[in-house]
Amino acid sequence: MTQAEAAQSGSLRVLPHAAADPAETRTLVRTLLWLSIPVFAENVLHMMVGINDVYLASHLPDHSADATAAIGVVTYVIWLLGLLAGAIGAGSTAIIARAVGAKHQRLANSVCGQSVTAAVLGGVLVTLISAMLAVPLARATGFKGDNGAFGFAVYYLRVLGLGVPPMMLMLVANACLRGAGDSLTPAVAMIVVDVVNVVCSFALTRGWWGLPVMGFRGIAVGTVIAYVAGGLIQFGVLVSGRGKIRLFLHRLRPHWLTLKRVLRIGLPNGAEGLITWVAQYSILSVIVRIDHANVLASAHIITIRIESLSFMTGLAVATAAATVVGQSLGMKNPRRATHAAHLAFLLGCGAMTLGGILFILFRHSLAHALAGNEEVAALAAKCLLITAFSQPAFAASLIYSGALRGAGDTFVVMIINIASVAALRLVAVLILTLGFHQGLQTVWIVLACELTLRGIFMAARFRHGGWRHITV
Repeated sequence: MTQAEAAQSGSLRVLPHAAADPAETRTLVRTLLWLSIPVFAENVLHMMVGINDVYLASHLPDHSADATAAIGVVTYVIWLLGLLAGAIGAGSTAIIARAVGAKHQRLANSVCGQSVTAAVLGGVLVTLISAMLAVPLARATGFKGDNGAFGFAVYYLRVLGLGVPPMMLMLVANACLRGAGDSLTPAVAMIVVDVVNVVCSFALTRGWWGLPVMGFRGIAVGTVIAYVAGGLIQFGVLVSGRGKIRLFLHRLRPHWLTLKRVLRIGLPNGAEGLITWVAQYSILSVIVRIDHANVLASAHIITIRIESLSFMTGLAVATAAATVVGQSLGMKNPRRATHAAHLAFLLGCGAMTLGGILFILFRHSLAHALAGNEEVAALAAKCLLITAFSQPAFAASLIYSGALRGAGDTFVVMIINIASVAALRLVAVLILTLGFHQGLQTVWIVLACELTLRGIFMAARFRHGGWRHITV
């Protein structure tokens, strides 16, 4: 039996890795770069939006630490909304990628229509309940009183609800386009959205061009304006067919069989993301509760923002890997899918390792660039040093999980992430902070160790090869 035949057989044994064809390797590297570079550009600018929000909040004339801590809470809520969209988008990407690989354009267009319908309906539902959840979410972190961080967080969360439906539509449209192999169109659209976000937030916060000086409220309103613009742009792109997929209005009518296929893949991804989010939000809540001056919370958020300089690169490569793996399986070529995933890891790991080196060398400068408080900056620099050493394993976690999602193997990815984040990360942080009264540096040591273990687990699952036999 040849290696190609063995790869497509029912056996799950690990196959020996034959020498790759140099021409195929060059083609795959070019494809991965072509798909990931636009996503990377989009992620960098999106990261700059987050950094911009932190900068504006940390440099407000009054209550800068409270405002920065509130931005941290809102960051987690926006992350949660992205996960809800991702529950739809993961299924959309996997099915559309296989359909495109198999040259089944009608199926790809049908999945696109059903995904958009699910995104808008889900967004409307979130909008309806956002007013009810704003106060509980803000209070769950330990913020107290009607002013300060609590008041800032409640206002932002209530205003954000208005932008949820277009935000969900925008993110799911991006997932559909990337599944079809078009990463440039969503990247351009998101870059426009992020520019609008930065400009509007600055203008409304500072009162530029005759606009009112809204302070913290300007950050929230600028974000909603950008999401509305993004939803309209991406809807227009899909309807016009400018990408490699097209939205026909009659495809918006619910088709339960297609929706079931999308959600069968997407719901494990959403459940995984939700549990991960609960764990991360709980960690933030613990940090807030042991830090009444919000210094630890501010340093924690700033460290995450700076670390995103590195992991946004890994996310871009992971997105490319998901598309190429899915399309390769649609071509009935699991060997190509395997080779593409390993090449993606080499690219992403190299970039994120470089990021870790930069964190070690320039951690103080990076922390001081965002923090308006010397104590916050010093603590953030120490956390950056810790997380720098976890970047290679973080790359493995991101890229191999992306490849597995592209293959539709979302259930196993869910199990690994839940076990790692909930059982290791959250439990260890709770024990060390509440039981042994350790501080933020210990929290980041736990995070670094957990990321390392998760990267090993994801790589092991991919090597196992069960993803080759997933039916989408």
